[in-house]
Amino acid sequence: MKILRKIISFFRFTLRQKLLIIVVCFLAIYSFILFRFFKHAAKFKNIYKDVNNEKDFDKSFIKDIRLAINVVGKYIFWENVCRHQAYQAMILFSFFNIPYQIFVGFKKNLNGQIEGHAWTVVNGEMITGFCKVEEYVVQNVY
Repeated sequence: MKILRKIISFFRFTLRQKLLIIVVCFLAIYSFILFRFFKHAAKFKNIYKDVNNEKDFDKSFIKDIRLAINVVGKYIFWENVCRHQAYQAMILFSFFNIPYQIFVGFKKNLNGQIEGHAWTVVNGEMITGFCKVEEYVVQNVY
């Protein structure tokens, strides 16, 4: 019954959201394979852009991309951590020419070990990797 509810809820999405979810599923498979077996090729674009001077984009489209990445990340059974989701967002935003920023930061956890995290921001809104930004020391912005 649980699977039936998930299938029914999928059909409640708009056509654009359904298509984005399907595309993100393929991007999740791609990013998993890339980060697992071809780490040398899995690189974020190394160009920092000032996105504050860019024109506004359809906020509902950006929210649909966020929704698709979050839905896929929640329900797939293989590894789809923050760097994978940031990579998927990078591909989608690059394809649609939407300015974005990917932040990579580090913090010490309660055990004293260093944790890394990646998150994506568009127009000041967090798209992937939801976290408390002030806890992290940002090492790089892509």
